[in-house]
Amino acid sequence: MTNDIVFKELVHRVTNKSGDACVCTPVKHKEKEEEVCCLLTCQVKVLEISDYRASSQEVKQMRHFFGKLKCLESLKVSVDGDSTTMTINSEVLRDNLLTLQRISSKCNIQFR
Repeated sequence: MTNDIVFKELVHRVTNKSGDACVCTPVKHKEKEEEVCCLLTCQVKVLEISDYRASSQEVKQMRHFFGKLKCLESLKVSVDGDSTTMTINSEVLRDNLLTLQRISSKCNIQFR
């Protein structure tokens, strides 16, 4: 059994509300809303993302992954090679990802 997840792009471009790679469901428990997320019990150790563009939705998803994947040891990221602005701003993208808080102290970020 493998403990890897591979995504090619994190969101699709249909609407602002659809397309997230992980859609958690808020559930109400006695007047208190609680987020139910399958990632909290997920044993994924390696997350690989290609064609990363650092859009606001993608950054939101990355923050979500970092906050929920307790066993994550390695994030492998490749930026969208077709985007001129991403090539120019690849250092900014790297800095932004490196500053996101991670629940897993073992998580290492690799850029390709």
